[in-house]
Amino acid sequence: MSNSVKFAVSIPGNEFEELESLRKKRGLTRSSFIREAIRVWKETRERERMVRIYEEGYKRIPENLSEIEAWEKASLSSFSREEW
Repeated sequence: MSNSVKFAVSIPGNEFEELESLRKKRGLTRSSFIREAIRVWKETRERERMVRIYEEGYKRIPENLSEIEAWEKASLSSFSREEW
């Protein structure tokens, strides 16, 4: 990491102990643990953004009853008649 930057962060002692416990269980350095936490946070934010976009689109153009019936019929016909 040629462009690495060090920074200091203040957190309550109990949160630090929890962080230390978690990172030790994972066998990670503090830096890699924080990088992973940031990556997961960013992915979560992106997933939340995509859900909002989907929900907004669905509210603008909701499915109608005939579409629901057609999807239901197609779903039922795709199941095998065999016993499970």
